[in-house]
Amino acid sequence: MNIKTLEKLIFETRKQFGFSVEVTPNILGFYRNQKENFMTVIVADRPDKSATFGPGGIVSKTLAKKLGLAGITAKAQTDLLVKKFRVKLAIERLRKLGSQTKNKKIRAVISKRLIPLLKNELKHFLGMKFFEAKASRENLAVVGFSGGVDSWVTTIIAKKAGLNPIVVSVAPEKWVLPEKVRKLIKNLASTYNIPVEFLSGEKERFEQIFKDGLNGKAHPCGKCRKLIEETVVNYAKKIGVPIVLFGDLLPTGNYSAHLINGVLRFNVLAALNLTKSETIVIAKMFKHPGTSFTYGCPMLREIHRKHRHLTYPSIQRVLRETRAGILEPNQALKYIKSILAS
Repeated sequence: MNIKTLEKLIFETRKQFGFSVEVTPNILGFYRNQKENFMTVIVADRPDKSATFGPGGIVSKTLAKKLGLAGITAKAQTDLLVKKFRVKLAIERLRKLGSQTKNKKIRAVISKRLIPLLKNELKHFLGMKFFEAKASRENLAVVGFSGGVDSWVTTIIAKKAGLNPIVVSVAPEKWVLPEKVRKLIKNLASTYNIPVEFLSGEKERFEQIFKDGLNGKAHPCGKCRKLIEETVVNYAKKIGVPIVLFGDLLPTGNYSAHLINGVLRFNVLAALNLTKSETIVIAKMFKHPGTSFTYGCPMLREIHRKHRHLTYPSIQRVLRETRAGILEPNQALKYIKSILAS
């Protein structure tokens, strides 16, 4: 297949659904990952990307089915230029932190695994070719795992990079991490022989955060996220693991890594400048069921229901991720609808 054939298929698919066909997406090239049976299409700009996906991704999904592929994603050349720049910023940040710390394990992981991982992305960002290294005999990373696609992809990347990760989920109560999510976490971790720990954390501090939320005093997510981070970092410090990984997508480049309490906290997905669409695709490759685009934990949804003014900070977070290019507009709309429907 060549570019002209692919353009024709997209044209025919858009016409099939009654979408605009006055302008054909400007396709610059495509890459087919034979191993994963997955295609990445490179287009010129964001409008070309939107036309290739179609509303709700219906064009790309239909096209993948026609071609017998597991999936198709589209990337705009304009976005790729930004991505390269951000990944390079993250590499420089890691080098700086490596020169600042006296921890030999952290320095070794940065130089032998994390920087090569990011450099691999610069070489193979079209084909989802994962960086792979020989597994360490000791655990080199703890992954804060919520059960969602982002933290699961973080875990898979750590596993492939040979970091021999431990999955840690902080769950002070079942209304924060429901039993079905716990079961999912256990099943995913056991499938890939990854140790998993559930930590309750400091229950009194968590309870105060949620009490303030239920009373309408303050949105809980900022303080809750900070306390979860503190709990995971302290656990890693206690067992002597030098790296803590989280699935945050927003803090790219220079903000993707920092030292905290003698441990390197690294947002690897943000450093790789991945989008939600990409994490969903990768997560499904590794047995995760995907996401329903329901925002927040059950406790947060209860707080939204009782106090409508506290929905605004949640919506603002969704808008920030949309502005950053992490979420597609239709994905953001689904999250906002779930917030307002609480």
